[in-house]
Amino acid sequence: MIADLEGMSSISRWEICFPAHAEYSEALAAYRAEVDAVAEAARAWGLGAVRILDWHQRLLPLDLFPEVMTPDELLLEQRPRVAVLLGFHARAGQRDAFASRTLMPGLQLFWEDREAGELALASRWLGELGIPLLLVTGDRGLTSEAEEWTDQTATVTVKRALAPDRAESLPLERAHRAIADALQRVLARRSWWWVYRPSSPIQVRLELPDGSRSFCKASSMQELFELLFQLAGSFGRFGLPLVNQRR
Repeated sequence: MIADLEGMSSISRWEICFPAHAEYSEALAAYRAEVDAVAEAARAWGLGAVRILDWHQRLLPLDLFPEVMTPDELLLEQRPRVAVLLGFHARAGQRDAFASRTLMPGLQLFWEDREAGELALASRWLGELGIPLLLVTGDRGLTSEAEEWTDQTATVTVKRALAPDRAESLPLERAHRAIADALQRVLARRSWWWVYRPSSPIQVRLELPDGSRSFCKASSMQELFELLFQLAGSFGRFGLPLVNQRR
């Protein structure tokens, strides 16, 4: 699982996603519950191991998330792998979306002149590693975005935005059952397992928080992540796989 907090089904207020908030521990408990729903469905289908990689490299407590892994471990793993993008949020500027942004406030990303977000980055990173994407979950803004960037992959909408920082979620049990059912349907049909390989070379344009514009050309997703960090890192801290592991 490549997971993010904002798109989890029971996260209805953006402010609780920040570690300094008094309810952050409750947000992590919701994260854990969503992970469990996926893990149980995967194990019931016979998958040998289930691991979590937090997309933004959050410091997840190991007593709550013993199966957490680092980008290095993902790269070194030799067994066959499949992936779920769990709890992602929509890109900056996406309409009717909860907690929408791309890496940090004020940053917009265009991939070959198409608006893109973290869903595009994560799916193409998995594709470069040859890992099939089975399922994408998040709010309605995110699953609408998925129709553009991961259109061959099943989605589960677990909530809808009421405002940029507020959402209305499905009842928890219903959301978890929908995720588990969708995953098991996809596991049963290999023709639905899709690998989203990035274009070569990778060309993106950044609209930066100060109003300036930068262009990136990279030969790999790893190189792109490094360039994004160099160009945008001065505006604030954000986590990306393959970047924080080196710093």
